[in-house]
Amino acid sequence: MNVKRTSPNPIIIVGGGLTGLCAAALLARAGHHVLLFERSRLPGGYARTREQEGFFFNFGAHAFYLGGPGERVLRELDIPVSGGRLSIDYGLALKQDEDHRLPFGAAALAETTLFSQAEKDELSQLYAALPQLDSAQLRGISWQTWLETNIRYASARQFLQARARLSTNTWAPDLIDAGLIIDILQNNSGVLYLHKGWQPLVDGLLQVAQQAGATVITRARVTAVEVASGAVEAIRLEDGTRYKASAVILAVDAHTASSLVAEGQHDLMRSWAQQTIPSYIACFDVALRRLPNPRNIYAIGMDCPLYYAVHSTWAQLGREDGAFIHTMRYHRYDESLSAEMSKRELEALLDRLQPGWRAEVIAESFLPHIQAVSDIVQAKRGGINGRPGPVVPAIGGLYVAGDWVGNEDQQSGAAFASASRTARLVTEAMVAS
Repeated sequence: MNVKRTSPNPIIIVGGGLTGLCAAALLARAGHHVLLFERSRLPGGYARTREQEGFFFNFGAHAFYLGGPGERVLRELDIPVSGGRLSIDYGLALKQDEDHRLPFGAAALAETTLFSQAEKDELSQLYAALPQLDSAQLRGISWQTWLETNIRYASARQFLQARARLSTNTWAPDLIDAGLIIDILQNNSGVLYLHKGWQPLVDGLLQVAQQAGATVITRARVTAVEVASGAVEAIRLEDGTRYKASAVILAVDAHTASSLVAEGQHDLMRSWAQQTIPSYIACFDVALRRLPNPRNIYAIGMDCPLYYAVHSTWAQLGREDGAFIHTMRYHRYDESLSAEMSKRELEALLDRLQPGWRAEVIAESFLPHIQAVSDIVQAKRGGINGRPGPVVPAIGGLYVAGDWVGNEDQQSGAAFASASRTARLVTEAMVAS
């Protein structure tokens, strides 16, 4: 077995997605010796962007949330974020065969034909009461239960379920925590669609990490974390190479993290993995020469789990004379849907909103089943307060990080927050030792 010795032993990060790169940048900037191992050819994970025919394709319709951990951490690292802020003058709420004005905002709520006056009044009352709701008291209650208890009209509940689905990339009102949804509704600072996709953000994190001295090794699959005397000792690669470590951060999903420790038999980490319920989506993105119907730029399904947005309205995603459309179909955690059926639904959505779009296609990308969230924020586990980590108890120097870790935010916000907290904890442990 080959042994790579470094002095002092580095902090090793497993996983080069958004979380791992962020942790590497923060730790390297703090003066630590950092090695990051990524199994793929390129770092970035689902935050990577692919260029096709001069257009920039993300892995799904990403949105950068303002006012959250991502903005805070990137400011700390001096990494600029460039994009266009989402602003919807006229969006559509799709219900059965009818298109209604999407009731985002007081004016749109007053004008929409989606609701009766009584339903509009109920939603107005909810929005007025929203700032006074204590989201902490709602943790442990599912969004569906809260809606059934507090919202009288079925159409209003359906709309609020669609809003939650949009904000969390999760179609599971019976599972997702009501406290999380109320937090989101109370603290909506807006979103950016990033120019040229999320690749500039990935490149910025990688550049900061490497310039600060971190070593990023791709095409390197970690197969085990070695533990001795209750503390991490080393990691082992697929080819048998072994690297000693002063600390190990597993910036991967819960199942992968569990598989690396004690041959997958570590009781606590295995229980973390068994409790996770990922959320998946199908994505069909198209780059067009022009929009057949320029008025239709944003739409959300009410009775169908669909999303549609012409992201090139706000972000620079390719040719200025073209258009870039994201569509998504949210999968329920307990359903099985074929790739063919998902694509038919999304093509039908484009037929409805942009008739004639097929004749304008320059490039397209279909991803039938990609992970949007590695663990739904579940009510039965107490919402975000029930998420594990970053510290792995009883194993000194072992940490986990990712969108399934820690008690702050969700999706990419949770990834940034857990990376930041883990970096602080590692630094504190190093100083203490």
